[in-house]
Amino acid sequence: MPGTPHRRRAMTVLTSAQMLYYFGISIDLTLTGLAGLRLAPVPALATLPFALISVGSWAATYPASRFMRSRGRKAGFLVGSGAALAGGIISVTALLTEQFVLFCFGIACIGVYQAFAGYYRYAAADMFPPEERGKAISTVLSGGVIAAVAGPFLATAVKDLGPVEFTGSYALVTVLALISLGVLSTLTAEDTEAGAAAPSGPQAAAEDAAPRTLGQIAKQPVFLAGVAGSCVGYFTMTSLMAAAPIAAVRAGHSVHDGAQVIQWHMVGMYATAFASGPLTRSIGAGRTLLIGAAVSALGAATALTGLSHTHFMIALGLIGVGWNLMYVSGSALVANSYRPRERSVVQGIGEVFTLGGSAVGALAAGPVLDALGWESMNAALLVPLAVSAVVTVAHLCAARPRAAAQRTDP
Repeated sequence: MPGTPHRRRAMTVLTSAQMLYYFGISIDLTLTGLAGLRLAPVPALATLPFALISVGSWAATYPASRFMRSRGRKAGFLVGSGAALAGGIISVTALLTEQFVLFCFGIACIGVYQAFAGYYRYAAADMFPPEERGKAISTVLSGGVIAAVAGPFLATAVKDLGPVEFTGSYALVTVLALISLGVLSTLTAEDTEAGAAAPSGPQAAAEDAAPRTLGQIAKQPVFLAGVAGSCVGYFTMTSLMAAAPIAAVRAGHSVHDGAQVIQWHMVGMYATAFASGPLTRSIGAGRTLLIGAAVSALGAATALTGLSHTHFMIALGLIGVGWNLMYVSGSALVANSYRPRERSVVQGIGEVFTLGGSAVGALAAGPVLDALGWESMNAALLVPLAVSAVVTVAHLCAARPRAAAQRTDP
C-alpha cells in the first residue's frame, strides 16, 4: 500500500502479527473440539472449550479497548500475545494432567488474545484516510491466507510430538505467541497511534469538536450498517463453522471430510482479503457489504440443496468468502463513523457486537443443529442476513444526499 516509510513498516508488522495470530487460532479451531472430547467428563461438554474462544473474546473486547485507550495499542497488543502464551502453557499442562476445567481456562485465554488481535485491523485503518481504510483492513487480514492453508495441517502434524496427544500442538501455540511478542515489540507509539493525514476545512472543524454521545454515534446509519454487517457475518460464519463437521459426519462423511470442509472454509475466509479491500475502495464499503451478504446467503442456500461432500465444501467456502466481505466492509464502515477522540469507545462497542455475534453463534450451533437439523439451520440464517442487507440499504440511501451535497460544494 502507498504511504510513508513508517506506515509501510507498521503495516508489515501488523500483517505479520495477524499471520501469527491466525496460525495460533487455526490450531485451536482445528483441535480444541477433539481435545475437549478427550478431557470432558461427559461428551455433551466436549464443545465447551471451543465455545470459550468466542465467549472469552467477547468478554474481553471492551476492556481491551479501554486498556488500550489508557496504555496505548502497543501495550494492549503485547498483553494479547501474553495471554496466548499463558493459554498455550496452561493447555499443555491441562492435557498432561488431564484436567478439563484447566483446559477450558487455557482456551479462554486464547479468546482474550483474539479480543486484542481484533484491533490490529483498526490500528491499520486509522493510519489512512477513509477511502483507503477498507484496503488497509484487507491487507492486514491477508496475513491469514497462509495460516488458513497451513495451520490445520501444522496442527495435526505436531499433535503427537509430546508425551500426550495434542500437547505438541498446544506447545506450538506457545511458540507462536512468543514470536508474536517479539514482532509486536518492534512497534512504536507513532506506528499505532498516528492517524491519517491531517484533515482541513469543515472536516477538521468536526474532528476538533467535543466527542458526541453514544446515542448520537449509534444513530448514524453508517455505524448501524457496519456493526450489523460485522455481527451478522460473524454469527453466520461461526454458527456454520461449528456445526458443519458434525453435520457432515451425521450425513455419512468421514472425520477427514469434515476437516477438509473447514479447511476450504478458512481459505475462503482469508484468501478473499486480496479482493475485499480493492472492492471496498472501488465500489464502496456499503455495496461490498451487500455483496458479502448475498454470497453468504448463496452459501446457506447451497447447503439446502444436498448433503454430499461437494455441497458442504461449496456451502462453507461461500460462507467464508461472504464473511470476509462483510467483516472487512463492516469494519471500514465502523472506522468511518467516529472522530479521532471517539475512536477507542466506538471501536470497543463495535467489537462487543461483532464478537458477541461470534459467541452466540458458537454457543448456539450445537443446540440449534440438534433442534432444527442442518438444512433448517441454514434456512434460518437467511433471516439475519436479510436484516443486515436492509440496514445497509438504509445507510446507502442516507449517504446519497450527503455525497451529492459534497459534489456541489465549491
